[in-house]
Amino acid sequence: MAKKIVFRKTLALVIMFVATSSVFAQKDPPEYTEWYAGGTVGISLSGLDFGLYGAYFFNEKYGGGLVARKIIDESFVIAATFFAHWEIGSTKLFIPTRIGFGFDKQRIPDKRQETTALYYAGYASAGIAYRPSKLMSFGINAEYASALENMSGDFLGFNIGISFHF
Repeated sequence: MAKKIVFRKTLALVIMFVATSSVFAQKDPPEYTEWYAGGTVGISLSGLDFGLYGAYFFNEKYGGGLVARKIIDESFVIAATFFAHWEIGSTKLFIPTRIGFGFDKQRIPDKRQETTALYYAGYASAGIAYRPSKLMSFGINAEYASALENMSGDFLGFNIGISFHF
């Protein structure tokens, strides 16, 4: 049963990334910068959440970095992540996508004491962003994170964020 759950979640993450990648692949944006960092705030099925991320882009579209997500009093996810940015035509709009694997530290409620557990986790995100200048962008995205061996650790949220490109 647990292997089916892990397989289903991994397959969902891969399909989300491949679908986003193939549909929105365009020419490289002229505002290429190597470093990318930012933060988000939003709402999830579990409550208010916050996020930080940073990446180094190897070329105009692909990069690697880290993502950290915190859901108030519930979970903290940190993941090594593959980043991709897809330009939409010749506008300043682009599609930021991320997929990665890491760890999920969850709070486990107990009547006697508060405990935590650490699980392996998967992470995926896709959205739309507007880049008014070479150094800054704003966007909205949907994010999904899940502890791979614990179904109660699922996280689905929608966030707004600001990113800095340098």
